[in-house]
Amino acid sequence: MKTFISLAVLIGFAKAACPNSCSSRGTCGADDVCTCYAGWKGGDCSYRICPYGPSWSVTSANELADDRSLNERIAATPGGYIKDNAGTADIKGTYEELYPKVPAFREYVECSGRGNCNYATGRCNCFAGFEGRGCRRTSCPNGCSGHGKCMTNAEANDKSYSGINIFNSQFWDETRTQQCVCDRGFQGYDCSERVCPYGDNPKSECAETTADDYQLVYVKTKTKDEAVNTGEEYFTLRFKDQFGGTYGTRPINAHKCTAGDPSGCLEVQYALMDLPNFAIPDVEADLLDLKLGGGQQAYLIHFTNPANSGKQNTLECEVIADSDVNGASPKYSQVTACHVFHAGGPQWYNADGTKAGFRLNGNDVTREQVLPKEALLYELGAAAEEALKAQRYKEYIPCSGQGTCNTETGVCKCAEGTTGEGCRVATTYS
Repeated sequence: MKTFISLAVLIGFAKAACPNSCSSRGTCGADDVCTCYAGWKGGDCSYRICPYGPSWSVTSANELADDRSLNERIAATPGGYIKDNAGTADIKGTYEELYPKVPAFREYVECSGRGNCNYATGRCNCFAGFEGRGCRRTSCPNGCSGHGKCMTNAEANDKSYSGINIFNSQFWDETRTQQCVCDRGFQGYDCSERVCPYGDNPKSECAETTADDYQLVYVKTKTKDEAVNTGEEYFTLRFKDQFGGTYGTRPINAHKCTAGDPSGCLEVQYALMDLPNFAIPDVEADLLDLKLGGGQQAYLIHFTNPANSGKQNTLECEVIADSDVNGASPKYSQVTACHVFHAGGPQWYNADGTKAGFRLNGNDVTREQVLPKEALLYELGAAAEEALKAQRYKEYIPCSGQGTCNTETGVCKCAEGTTGEGCRVATTYS
């Protein structure tokens, strides 16, 4: 009888199967070990696998110094690379070799290391501030308060926040870290604050010591030898105002204005003043006679309104790649070149007070050719040069520095002695 029981036990062990029959999500192999299907793991293949992503935390130096797991960690790191120095991992040499790129030893880990895996559903429960499949991106604070767009760093600033190798670059998170890009009139990290009007402090400095902003728009058109019809070439300008709104002008005919016209260049002036939401309430524009030749011309833009005091955002010129292709709206023939430069009084001096040179496509341009007499303080006579050397741009600060901004309403509460929009008008003088 004892012999029979022992034999039965042996038979039972011989027919033992994998745990839980691998939950029908894997195959039972040698030694009764489950080989799970894709997406499942665990001794009985009952756990779902959550998405993996590059860890938000870098691998520690101590872990990289462990030769037993170093190769495995490199293999699990996108773009992972460590310099070999006679068979030894050279961490310092790796950094020096990749600098200014930053060695990004961020292994692929479950939920990108910023969440807990729900093994029943295969979904990550992300920590606060993270979202997306595998918690692979940051979330924007308060959903940008309904007054902005949630964008990745690369989307918000693709010119200066992008890397060639997104894994070994210092900008490795260019498509993972998000920020709020606020609508016009709103600001703050979550776009919850209204922007108050900006202006120049009416009580700070005398007119002789402060300067308006002048911008020079350089345009090159086709010459008669280059085109049959040289009277139908256009360019556009784009401007970002004090409230963060960006607007583009209608196409501006580059052949509508005459240099030296006392009424100025109305074609450019009206195009800028027609921008929505009074982005530029008033402005002066003139076509200068700089004798550049070869279809080259320069327009002087003078920001005259208190709403645009001080140095403004640089106008962007002809930002459309090609406006003469099928489907372009509006479709027009572009000028061959278009650039914008600041040309206000302070721009004509270096930081040490010496005069600065100014060239347009190889042509030397003098201050007297560009700026009008009033900007050159002609009324001061011989004392004008010293006054111009000490000039700075007018201030351009919230509530003109003479009030407090109510960020809930976007209205300035002016201090005693000032009034008007943005507290730009002084009612008392001391």
